[in-house]
Formats: sequence, structure tokens, C-alpha cells
Amino acid sequence: MNKLMKLFTSLLGLMIMVNIHLSTVTAQGEYSVSDELIHDEYPEESFKYEIIQQDVNDFLEGVAEYHNLEVADFEHSSIPELTMERYSFENESYILSVAQVENSIAYGYTRSEGFVYYDVQNVVKENGLEVSTEDDLSFATREEITQEIDTLIHSLGIELDYSIELQSITANEMSVLLKEYFNVEGGDEEISQTATDLYMASVKFFIEDIPINDFAMGDYEAGIVAEDTVFQLTFSENGLENSDLRGYNKVGERLSQINLNAEEIISLIENKYENIIILNDTKLSSLELVYLHLLGSKTSEESDIYIPVWLGVIEQEVDGVTYPTYIFTDAETKKELTLH
Repeated sequence: MNKLMKLFTSLLGLMIMVNIHLSTVTAQGEYSVSDELIHDEYPEESFKYEIIQQDVNDFLEGVAEYHNLEVADFEHSSIPELTMERYSFENESYILSVAQVENSIAYGYTRSEGFVYYDVQNVVKENGLEVSTEDDLSFATREEITQEIDTLIHSLGIELDYSIELQSITANEMSVLLKEYFNVEGGDEEISQTATDLYMASVKFFIEDIPINDFAMGDYEAGIVAEDTVFQLTFSENGLENSDLRGYNKVGERLSQINLNAEEIISLIENKYENIIILNDTKLSSLELVYLHLLGSKTSEESDIYIPVWLGVIEQEVDGVTYPTYIFTDAETKKELTLH
């Protein structure tokens, strides 16, 4: 009898656990599409574009000229397993480098005190902080900073179309930000010495009015990466504090034409989420056509081209916090790119 009672109790417990599990699974979130996407206008055609093989020495000459150096001043090193060539220069005032990975070129400059301003810009960007002002700062006007960025871009020999987003932050605003987001060892005294009026610039590049992707995803060691093309700069009363350009490629001829259908992509993403269990409310919040360059050993022979892809942002609400997921869909094949 005791054995039967134990068996009955065990079965009852199992039934309760299964019931709880099923209740949890069936308590699904809802999938939706932002109203703005439904009524937005999208391009109806795009093209693949050739990427021209670059000579890093030509780019290096432009960097050296802008910073009043000679090419011979740079120290050369290489990392064969990453197919990387690197040129660097360092003195007491700043660090300067140019690198080429596969065909893409990167350029970095940082004054000895400028590292913190690079971090400040990224904190503002990544957290969407509204700390900027549209006013001119004391040491330069917004127009003067924009002209200086134009000069630098032209010195580097960059021929892509671009737009400049320029933000400015006051020393008082930076002090508040440093206290909240940074662990400054010297406390208030060091913060007062570090905080300054600062311009923060983000440059976005375009091919025929369509932006080049600026969101990195994937793992180079795993064999495939969605390359990001980013150019960020900061300026203080001391001039250029830092600049960070990565993922720059020279664009060549227009190749094959591709017909686009944004509505179909929205439907494909919706079908994907209808066929999986989602436990929280999920929304397709944005969809943008971008040009993408793929890097890595698992890319095809077409890795030397820019391809048009749809970049979708999926947002999930979990306990009041929004978590984004990014989906790249090939505009030609309409297949999601697998990026690990």
C-alpha cells in the first residue's frame, strides 16, 4: 500500500510539474511591427558594388601629411594569421596608427590625455544619453569643427559620400557623466581636471544615398564578420583629442542590380517569430537597407564586394528593460545571414 501511495504521489507531482511547465510555455509574449515601418518608404532597387584593392601606403601618406610626419617615421609590423599590416608612431603627446586587415583600412589617433574622451563619447552613444547641446563651445564653432573634419577626410583620400553628426558636451555635463559612469581614482579633484568642453563627431558613409553598415556582428576567429565602417572623433580646446576610423574600403564600379521588397522582408521576419516560442513582447522596431562587407575565412569569393542587406532591429521587453537583437537579411537571396 505504501508503495502504491508513493507511486501515486510521484505521478501527481510529475503531473503538477508538467502542468506548470505547459502554463509557463503557453504564457507567450506577442510579436508586433512598429507602425512607422508599415507606413515607411523604402528603396525599390539597389546594386552590388566592387571593392577596390587598396594600397595602404597611399593611405599612410595622407595620414602622415595631416599629422606633419614622414612615412619613414612609422614603425611597421604584421600579423600574418590575421593578414594584418600595421604602421604606428608614438611620442609623448600622442599615439598614431594605420592598419590594413585583408583590404579594409583602420586609422587611429589619440592624444595622451584623450583616451577618456573616447570612452565618454562611447558611453553617450551606447546609452543614448541626452547630454549634448546645439550651442557652440568656447574654443571653436560647430562650423569650424565640421570644416576640420572635412579637411581630415579629404587628407585621407576618402572619396565616399558622408554625413557628420556633431554633438557637444560642456565641462559641467562631463563631470556629472564621469561621476556616474566612470570609476575615477582621484575623485572630484581629478574629475575637475579631466572634465572639459568637448565636441563629439560621428561620420556616416554612404554609397548612392544608402548607408554603409556601422554595426559589427560576428566573430573573425569563427570565420565570418559583418564589418562595421565607423569614424568617430572628439575635439577639445587642445584640438583633435582622438579619431577612430575602421572598416574603410574604397568603392569601385556598380555591379548587378537587385530588386527590393521591404514588405516581403518584414513578412519573413514575422514568420520566423511566429514559428518559435517567445516569452516576452517582441517588436520589429526598425528596418534599414545598408551596404555590407563580409570578412573572414568562411566568406565566399564575393567577399570583395559590398552587398545590400536589410538590417532589422528586434526589441524584447524583459522586466521593463529593452533588449535588442539584430538580423541581417541578404537583399538578393532574402536569406538571413548566419553570424556567430
